[in-house]
Amino acid sequence: MTPFTDQTDDQIIRIGEVRLIEKITKWMEPISPPPPFGIGDDCAVMDSGDVGTLLTTVDALIWNEHFDDTFTPEEAGAKLVKRNLSDIAAMGGAPAGAVIALTMADNVSISWLERFYAGICQAAMQNYFLIVGGDITRGGAKDFFGAHLTLMGSAPRAIRRQGGQKAGDFILVTGELGGTRHGKEKTFTPRLREGEWFGQQNVVKAMIDVTDGLAKDLPALLPEGTCAHLDVPKLPISESAKQIATKSGKTPLEHALCDGEDYELLVILDSEVDPELMIGEWQKKHDAPLSLIGRIAAAADGQNRALLDAATGEIIQCAAFEHFQR
Repeated sequence: MTPFTDQTDDQIIRIGEVRLIEKITKWMEPISPPPPFGIGDDCAVMDSGDVGTLLTTVDALIWNEHFDDTFTPEEAGAKLVKRNLSDIAAMGGAPAGAVIALTMADNVSISWLERFYAGICQAAMQNYFLIVGGDITRGGAKDFFGAHLTLMGSAPRAIRRQGGQKAGDFILVTGELGGTRHGKEKTFTPRLREGEWFGQQNVVKAMIDVTDGLAKDLPALLPEGTCAHLDVPKLPISESAKQIATKSGKTPLEHALCDGEDYELLVILDSEVDPELMIGEWQKKHDAPLSLIGRIAAAADGQNRALLDAATGEIIQCAAFEHFQR
């Protein structure tokens, strides 16, 4: 039986990435434990007892999907590693070891592949972990290249996407947002040191790395029946986003919320804490900015997990990135 169909009602593009993950979660119920150890976070979580929480994440790098010929081979290899490191950072963890699986067409260049692995090696050495194995498979049509890296790590306290947050809690984000698909996706540094620091702060309730755009990733941190009130003037919109907006027909805000591949950390802080004190402590240890951008609030009808402009009360509409989107 072929895995493909011409019946549009049965194609995954009909439901999109989010609903597909919901279905996979349902299909996997017999063998997937409930949270916090099941599907739903940046990394899979396993309690190892003596050494703390074990983390495992896997990510892909596909030709003409995640990189193209504007990337050097070294940049492509480094991006494969750093995408996974960003997931470990989002759980407050540190990397330990990884395996890599490649699926390649016959015409992949040996010299290109050597430089690709050089990028992997450099990124791994910079972040103090080892590549401990992998797999190579022939597959795909001409000009196909795909790499999957599975990265293991650990965390004294794994920060999840759902950690008991509620209305009143504060929303903070590291770095700057938007314009990232115009260079930063090649040069970004995963927020590993910053993620470990957040993991040491018991007042941090939840965290996620911003990969698909804040407009998609922030709702994943909002409990049922809540929304996010964003202080729009305080959003750290990058200069790149502002420059691109002069030509794209979109506003800088749209780029900040929807571009994706920011690889910044989005954090929920307990409402009992003074966020300015947290930011002050942060500034003593980190170069990247940390911005207070809003609060979680109770949602009115039609506002469940929506993003609202705190000044106007209007829902902010933005089409963030989603796989299998029409």
